[in-house]
Amino acid sequence: MKKSLMVVLAFILVLSTLVACSQKNNGGNESQATPSASESAPSATEAKLNEFGWELPKKTIEFSYYAGQANPDKAEKNAKQLQQYILDKFNVKINKLVYDVKRDERQNLMLASNDYPEVITGMDEATVSKWVAQGKAIELSQFIDKFAPHIKEQLGDLYKTYLTDGKLYALPSYWGLLPIPDFAAHMRYDYLNELGNPTFETPDQFYDVLKQMQAKHPKNDKGEKTYALTAYAPVTTYTVPTLAGIWGLKDGYKVTPEGVMTHWVNTPEGLELTKFMNKIFRDGLLDPDSFINKYENMKAKMSTDRVMGYVGAWWIGWNAGHEVWQKADTNWSENKRFMQYALKAPNAEQSYMSGKNARSGDMTIITDKAKNPDDIVKWLDFTMTDIGTRLIGWGVPNTDKSIWKFENDQPSFVEAAKQAILNSTFDYDAGELIGMDQLNLVSPDGTMKDDGKSTYWFDQNFNQEAKWKKMLNDNLKDTIYDNTFGNIPILADNPLAVTDKQITDLLETLWSKAVMSKTEEESVANFKKMQDKLNAAGLNKIEQFKSEEYQRRLKDWK
Repeated sequence: MKKSLMVVLAFILVLSTLVACSQKNNGGNESQATPSASESAPSATEAKLNEFGWELPKKTIEFSYYAGQANPDKAEKNAKQLQQYILDKFNVKINKLVYDVKRDERQNLMLASNDYPEVITGMDEATVSKWVAQGKAIELSQFIDKFAPHIKEQLGDLYKTYLTDGKLYALPSYWGLLPIPDFAAHMRYDYLNELGNPTFETPDQFYDVLKQMQAKHPKNDKGEKTYALTAYAPVTTYTVPTLAGIWGLKDGYKVTPEGVMTHWVNTPEGLELTKFMNKIFRDGLLDPDSFINKYENMKAKMSTDRVMGYVGAWWIGWNAGHEVWQKADTNWSENKRFMQYALKAPNAEQSYMSGKNARSGDMTIITDKAKNPDDIVKWLDFTMTDIGTRLIGWGVPNTDKSIWKFENDQPSFVEAAKQAILNSTFDYDAGELIGMDQLNLVSPDGTMKDDGKSTYWFDQNFNQEAKWKKMLNDNLKDTIYDNTFGNIPILADNPLAVTDKQITDLLETLWSKAVMSKTEEESVANFKKMQDKLNAAGLNKIEQFKSEEYQRRLKDWK
């Protein structure tokens, strides 16, 4: 009995020694000897990879996001297929919320009522600041550093431009530079052929050709008077920045290498472009409704052969020209269209018609309502990869209505969809294009890094193969420039916002008076009066603010 007791005591002593050694090896911390929750059970995303390289979560990741103003029924219908595909293939359930109410009104209501979803996209920087100040937007870099390697990799040098005092509260809804033109001088191509295709490079030469066209076609087939040039209101918003680019200004500003920004109204170039428009008016060849046209009114004139030319966004010449004629006119010939051209004033060093901004003004935040922000960040990280961008931009692959395929880890376009784009017969309303703008939260505007040419916008992937789009791009390639530093909005929380709005309203009224003056001398005098009134209203303060911000960007962003 005594011997048995001694054996038991010896066993207890050995066991105690082993336990003590184990605790010593664990630093004496008993909690470290206990498996953590993550060690004892797999995490939400610790699972096998799907064909896109996404780690399938065992528990469905679900979140809702507010996407802005739209018809809720239409938005639900358009996003349905892609939502279901992402749920089936990725185990991620995305609930998209839209309301037929203005975006800013709805965002303000959400903030006031404390009723908002986990994610909100389409915020401007001023609104982001408001939500951050009230503790409603969470800081994201802590999650990006742990769970999102692709976000920093894709954004590159742009990443630091979104930081506020070293912290990240929002990601860009769109970002990057798509190397295609946005703005152009438009001219009737069939009428140009009638004239023997004369060459032109300067604004005056452009107008001379338009004037010849109008002389040859003074009325349309309904007997209505025609005009060389048209526009739609506000003209100082939709036409003048492109005109100013022809005279060498950047988005309506003269910018020095040191970052001093001067509004076109306060430049000699601004006077010259005003005299140019006044001459067209005095010749009776400027559409007299230019300063009151709504877009649809202008489109009606362009599509009924009443206008020879236009200056502004390239798509307008397409939308108001051959895209109407090829459907309505059974005898339509492909040469009957508006073609897009570059112009440069004789004294301009370069034409700057299309400024590109790599930093979208729209931002995406994750709100304090998010229970699992790390999972949301992981999804955003995937959508920033090249293959994730294709999925969000091009929609569901490998179906009978898909526009692309994804097989053996390789993406490819459906030939029929590609040809429809090339032939300008793609039906955007038929449901084939089930990606672009349906579930995008952080989508790139530029080309993808894996091949250096593919883009989120499906219909911009074949520009060099499409005859007319190639002509457009070739004509305008030298007018594209990076305006990321110079794109400086006056946000709603800026005390100058009211001043900026007043100046914008005054500018349209005063410039229309300068353009529609009866003589050049009167036009110059009205231009000088416009300068004085706008500077008295605070234009100089706007210039000073933008110059200081440009110079800050030169210092902090490079």
